[in-house]
Amino acid sequence: MNAAREDEEAGVLIMLGITVFGLLFANLSGFAHVWAAADILPLQATPPGPLDSLAWWLGQTFASWTFNILLIVLFGSALALRVQTDAPGGLGWLCVLGVGLAYLFWYGELLTVIALAGMIARPMQALRPATRWMTLAALIGGTFLIVLAGAGITALLPDTMGIADLLGLDAARIAAIDSAHQSGFFAHLPTNMATALQFHLIEIFFLGGGVLGLILLGMELVERGFWGGRGPVMGLVLTAAGALGIGLPLTGWSALHSLAGGFVPSQVWQGMVAHAVGAPLVAYGYAALVVLAIRFRIAETLQLFLIRAGHAWLSLHVGQIIVLTLLFSGVPGLALFGQVSPAGLFALGLLLAIGQGGAVWAIDRWLRAGPVEWLLDSLTARHATRLRRR
Repeated sequence: MNAAREDEEAGVLIMLGITVFGLLFANLSGFAHVWAAADILPLQATPPGPLDSLAWWLGQTFASWTFNILLIVLFGSALALRVQTDAPGGLGWLCVLGVGLAYLFWYGELLTVIALAGMIARPMQALRPATRWMTLAALIGGTFLIVLAGAGITALLPDTMGIADLLGLDAARIAAIDSAHQSGFFAHLPTNMATALQFHLIEIFFLGGGVLGLILLGMELVERGFWGGRGPVMGLVLTAAGALGIGLPLTGWSALHSLAGGFVPSQVWQGMVAHAVGAPLVAYGYAALVVLAIRFRIAETLQLFLIRAGHAWLSLHVGQIIVLTLLFSGVPGLALFGQVSPAGLFALGLLLAIGQGGAVWAIDRWLRAGPVEWLLDSLTARHATRLRRR
């Protein structure tokens, strides 16, 4: 592998390492509360205290949507690197893994839809560059219009209709969901499987085009050497400053607007539009800052740790899903579903991030690859390689 390719792979791995930690915070509320609570504070705490509001605002401003977008783009970049090195993709097995995780553990996983989109994206590498760019722009733009249309519908609703009523999550329904999850894993399993099917249909039919477009974008970034820092330094500095200077105020204002407006449907649409515009800009800003840090060798020890996390990102992500499911709805009488406030979730996230850091160290010390990466590669190659280091 030449030096440029090594730099490109290192950039992708470092950003994947950051993303897998960001996803931990972005997805916490999805495990801890009813499915819509991630973006709606009153469904997480009633009434929310000042620390709850601050923790929710921080998540909405810096993490929500942003790290999901980064994961999809980075998946496309990693897929392009694997294609160019003739490594097995294992997308079919990844899809099976995603379905199993969604139906058994957590409906909000992204692996199924990105695996399906990856199957479509790989042969599209044979298209001419201009055709690929027009295709990904149309796919991402079309999905953005769908999001805007959904936001516009809420603007037509009367303020007398609360968000919970709009989503079919009145107090009785929320209480029933909480009770099922607090009763343990097997008690909530049928409901989780039904919700997972619903989410898969929504992701594929409404958001699938955008996922495919973001994967194609990740592939194009590899083609142009973005992750290796081959672009002009000043261009990266200016675009990072512009993206974060616009994106963070938009996501921050979106959260403040929802808090100030009491989450009434007729006003929620403005915040949704601002967040839909701001989150991709923030994602690009994060990526550009990381590329600059790599280029100027800033915090190289941390970069090496993140490379190790990037090598095992899939194992870490799957581990998050299993651990958080068991924590919030695993053991009857001890399940924390619906019991933890946003401030408590933030503190819990910090503790889990420390534990995840320990997992990265343990995997790097004792294993040749992450357990899930090893399993998928073994299934694809139809023979098991040695997992433990000598």
